[in-house]
Amino acid sequence: MNTKKIVEFALGQLDNLGFQLQKHGISSNVNRHNLIAIAMTQQERVKAEISRVELKIDIQKARVERIRQQADELVENVIERAPAPIAEQLTRVKALVA
Repeated sequence: MNTKKIVEFALGQLDNLGFQLQKHGISSNVNRHNLIAIAMTQQERVKAEISRVELKIDIQKARVERIRQQADELVENVIERAPAPIAEQLTRVKALVA
């Protein structure tokens, strides 16, 4: 059974349930249209949540990159101020780390 047949079967059963409930005067709100509307609303909520999380991730990435750049600048300043033999060793260490 493929997905389309399963979905059609499920929607048919949902319609049947709605019909049976309506027949007994219980509710007329159980049908495929309401189910689709609920699903679409939930889909939009999920999309909004994903967008929010992606934005938070992008903000944190930018923050980490800014901190990394500041650390690089600090290391460069230390190397520039260090005596030549020490600066040479620090440059080698920086090359290994980077």
